[in-house]
Amino acid sequence: MNDAIRPDAQAARAILFEHASGDNQLFGECSSQLQAGFSNHPHFPRNLKIDNSSRNAVSVKGKSAWAATKDLVHLPPFQHEAIFRVAWDRPTLVILTSDSRRATTTLPDIFGTRNQIPVLLLAWAYILAARWAELIPTAHLSQPPSQPTHQPNGNGQSIPPESGNPITVHIGEVDEGAAYWWNSILSDEGGWEATMCNSRGDILYSPWSTRLISEQSFVISAKIKATSSASSHSLATSTTAHRYLSEYRRLHGIDDQKQAALAAALLIPVAKFDCRPIELAMPKLSQGVDHGEKVCKDPPVMMENNPQLDRLLTLSCNPKGSKALLTSIFFEPDVTSNICGMWLRGSFAFLNSVKDPHVLLKTLMKHDPGLGGLWIDLNAAAWTETFVSFIQAPVPAAPGAREISRADECRLLYLCRDLDYYSIPPLFPFAPFGSTALVDTNLDVHEHALCGRSHCLGYTGFTWLCQGEMVEQGKRDVPLTTLRPKCGEVIDHGDVGYDDLDSEDENSEMVTRNIFTWLREQDGFPVAERAIREHEWIENLEDDDDSPIEGDVRSTAGEGFGGWLLKTSTQRSYSL
Repeated sequence: MNDAIRPDAQAARAILFEHASGDNQLFGECSSQLQAGFSNHPHFPRNLKIDNSSRNAVSVKGKSAWAATKDLVHLPPFQHEAIFRVAWDRPTLVILTSDSRRATTTLPDIFGTRNQIPVLLLAWAYILAARWAELIPTAHLSQPPSQPTHQPNGNGQSIPPESGNPITVHIGEVDEGAAYWWNSILSDEGGWEATMCNSRGDILYSPWSTRLISEQSFVISAKIKATSSASSHSLATSTTAHRYLSEYRRLHGIDDQKQAALAAALLIPVAKFDCRPIELAMPKLSQGVDHGEKVCKDPPVMMENNPQLDRLLTLSCNPKGSKALLTSIFFEPDVTSNICGMWLRGSFAFLNSVKDPHVLLKTLMKHDPGLGGLWIDLNAAAWTETFVSFIQAPVPAAPGAREISRADECRLLYLCRDLDYYSIPPLFPFAPFGSTALVDTNLDVHEHALCGRSHCLGYTGFTWLCQGEMVEQGKRDVPLTTLRPKCGEVIDHGDVGYDDLDSEDENSEMVTRNIFTWLREQDGFPVAERAIREHEWIENLEDDDDSPIEGDVRSTAGEGFGGWLLKTSTQRSYSL
């Protein structure tokens, strides 16, 4: 290296070459994580204690439990609070448009030319909201005063008052309840509401409540079975609604699209969190029944006594965690803070070079196949076994060692937690470079580096704050430290242009300054790190005691990529 921090030109070119080779790695087909994955994720019990004191949200809370070693006496376990937002002050707009400039969503080409995702998305939104109403105290599902007036007749179509070239949705031979349900969820008049009230009596909405705005109305085409039930116009339960959806999926042979729509529905709260609508292309439906798949097996998402849907529902109520998982595809454990900006700019240079949206989508999905279905804090990372930060990696036993990597030094400081300052993990996921002599380390780090034991951040369970009690889920005697590996095969996507990359690398400077501030704020820099302390990336710390300048990280973020990096990292920082 030319100086104490910056990589030299050869190393810089190497990281770009490594990126151009590595980021072209596409992975095997995504596994069915939505069907059976995330088994460690907690799910809402029925007697949750709700906090409805806020004007625009209702939340529920719990605490995740963590341990640094298998021997809980060696280092004390600790907890982190987790907050889930279960109600919002507005529904999410779902806009169906034929304007390609607005409908930027690209469907995987494996789905062919038939696009049923918008229809299936609205169906899943109802199912999730109905299940929410069954789980969350005081929440309920209701029919709004203005009900859809265009109901299906005996064996034909339901015609909206102003049809104007409507889209026909064929639902086959169904009972009147199913026809009514499909008509309700596809009505732009709003056929259902999932709501609860805050402490002031204001109405708040479920995380999956939507309001449909479509250029074309929907027409339901059905052959109605004879029924004697007087309750065919009542709102369907989550189980009944899923049965209706499964019948539709079998009718059209669209199992893959059904699962893709579930992934999209789980991310509705992310759009709500970002205050943006969901804009989709108008659906392209077959003119009749399309038996594209002869055999379709119902996934276990909604099987009786199977909590998988509840796990996914709970994950969906944590939009910050969902965003952290999605952005984790840009994290590589071997990329350190002083080169991370160059690495990330290389990532975006590569993504910008991919002109085919289908290839781009597959690249993002397959970079981490376990999350591919969703592309999908350390809570969300542990529940999904996702590698999102260097702090999650193990610290191996090293008796007799005379130095320790700065990354392991950070990990031990976080796990020992002797000072409250270190109870909050580093803001950014990239590790510091280099190593520290053990004689220059904190006393706790020195002790545990030489204790002969390995240390690792391990998840041991979750406890919900409920009405009058605490409810434990997933308690483990042995801490969970498993992380899914990232691996794939090399596929050539052509040349990537790196001409516009910033050689000054302000983002690496920001991340490096932040991690060294976190690492050295309490005890100062050792003499051996004088060159680092006096480096221009670090030297603007406030005074001789090495305390950081207030707002230092934000002041250097700037606009564009730095702002994106800071935003995504901040969403991780308090959820580990």
